[in-house]
Amino acid sequence: MTPAQPSSPAIRVIDDGSAGGSVELPLGRALEVGLGANPSTGYTWRFAAGNPSLLHLKSRRFQPAASVPLPGSGGKDLFVFETATPGTEQLHFEYRRSQAGEPARTYDLRVTVVP
Repeated sequence: MTPAQPSSPAIRVIDDGSAGGSVELPLGRALEVGLGANPSTGYTWRFAAGNPSLLHLKSRRFQPAASVPLPGSGGKDLFVFETATPGTEQLHFEYRRSQAGEPARTYDLRVTVVP
């Protein structure tokens, strides 16, 4: 029996306060996107993908900024995507309270998956 190969760590894109960016990753590698958030304000990140067959959302969670979170403190919303096929995808994130009105912030990430 062949021992299982360890999976490669996810490629991380961490919020730098900009309106977006781009990343290239190999097929089979996970992508982790971390966006600054504070759920105590009622705001949350929502995302849309134009081609869901290219990237699949594997998980989403909130990571507090402090090891011992204080009430009302912020952190990051972490989205983990799995690559499914080679190609290019535009992920559009909006930081908002509800579907109504304008988002407080947007973040666009161009993802290129290479074979």
